[in-house]
Amino acid sequence: MEIFDGRRFVARVDMLYRDARVIIEDDGDYHRDPRQWSKDQARRAELESLGYRVTVVTARDFDTPDVLVARIRRLLSPRARA
Repeated sequence: MEIFDGRRFVARVDMLYRDARVIIEDDGDYHRDPRQWSKDQARRAELESLGYRVTVVTARDFDTPDVLVARIRRLLSPRARA
């Protein structure tokens, strides 16, 4: 999914719940590189400044999928949007 600020391209994200303004990003080992990590942080800050909430999922999250699903449900709940 692509996100724009007006006509300006901001980011292509892994998963987007546009109405809830929630982004889910899947970060693999590639994102551990210091340069990539720095770019990711700047990108995440830009998305958050536009009102999106960003949560990052890694392989470790799939060790406890019920915890991951609960986290995403909380982010998508109407209470979290208030």
